[in-house]
Amino acid sequence: MPDLSVGTSPEVESQREYRGPSVVGFALTILIALGLYFAMTHLPKLNLDFLSYSVVAENAPHNMFYRMIWFVQDFTNAQFFASFFAGIGLLLGAVVAYYFSIKRSSRGGFTISYVVGIWPWVFAAQLLGLIISVFICNYVNLLVVTDLGWIPTFIPFVSIPVIVVLVYGPNWKSVFTGAVLGGISGTPIGVGIIYYLLDPFNLPAVVANTFTMSITGIIALEVCRTLPWMKKPEPETWLTPPEPQDAGFKPNAQDTSTASWFMRRVLADFSEPQFWGNEWASGLMILGLLLDFFINPESVFYGNGTLPLMLACAILSSAVGVFLYHRKWTDAPFYPTFVPVVSVAPGIVALTGGDVFLSVLAAIIGGIIGGPFADAINRHIPEGWHPLIGNTMSMSICTLFIAFIIKALPMGMGF
Repeated sequence: MPDLSVGTSPEVESQREYRGPSVVGFALTILIALGLYFAMTHLPKLNLDFLSYSVVAENAPHNMFYRMIWFVQDFTNAQFFASFFAGIGLLLGAVVAYYFSIKRSSRGGFTISYVVGIWPWVFAAQLLGLIISVFICNYVNLLVVTDLGWIPTFIPFVSIPVIVVLVYGPNWKSVFTGAVLGGISGTPIGVGIIYYLLDPFNLPAVVANTFTMSITGIIALEVCRTLPWMKKPEPETWLTPPEPQDAGFKPNAQDTSTASWFMRRVLADFSEPQFWGNEWASGLMILGLLLDFFINPESVFYGNGTLPLMLACAILSSAVGVFLYHRKWTDAPFYPTFVPVVSVAPGIVALTGGDVFLSVLAAIIGGIIGGPFADAINRHIPEGWHPLIGNTMSMSICTLFIAFIIKALPMGMGF
């Protein structure tokens, strides 16, 4: 998500022959999405009475065990999963990816958190921000006073704490400052927007979450400018890792025209909201999600029949974006094709209650406009702001835009 990775030199780019995206990779990705959809829809489930979301939400405000489950579920709330095992899988995958990254091995895939060695600092800020939101401020109690049935306590895990670390460097001042600013502000603002602005008009709650991230991100970074202990490191040597021994580990060194690269890039998009952007983290997260779903579909917030479509549409939206903007991925170390994966695709599925045609249409449109719109905003944000601002603004605006399109269609007027 950030613009921290070392880019490829013009000399390297001039020597590289652009060969376009892999059609085979795109086709295989779509087949995997379809396979997951039909498997999750038709294969038998154990249906064990195990950590049902409704039970967790009911007990989390006053029971420490269930609040801990809620806490781990928040690791994957940005993906609309809210799954315990998905959260565990995400973390395990991140540890594997981090191990390979510090060993400078290409087996780790895309560098976790974009810069070698920074992931522990990123995760520390995320963890502390989430602890403040869930345990110290105890925003889970808002479940009792609202009728939403769900509260965005996860916002600090995917916003302010991370961008403060990425902008001001990996140090404890950045970790604590970002965690406090994010932990106290994200959830109440998000709840207010959902409860008073979006819910009355039946608009996707993801708009509130992403808009909250944009606004609080701007405020936090401006506040950090005024804090005497917050200084940007100069020179920013932490952004330039040692030369890796494995040539395949270098930024943009991989052949992006292969089917393998295409499928790995789509997979990595699923952990971009956490600023991890890695195949190991994403892959084990999805495996954990499937484990949760097949043990008890009701253990996942959207396990009520819409989760299979949500996952398939999220894969589709990323695949469309990576295919269309493959040249962007080839020329630069990052492009925000993940934007519709965690906004438009799942948001419209939730809005329509799982209408297949409208959801697939929204996923395709999201894949077309999400990345370019985010990129356009980020090209014009003030100096010192983080690309999170443009990415989350794009999520909000694109989701609203597509929601209005869906509602205007003859088959969508009932939503």
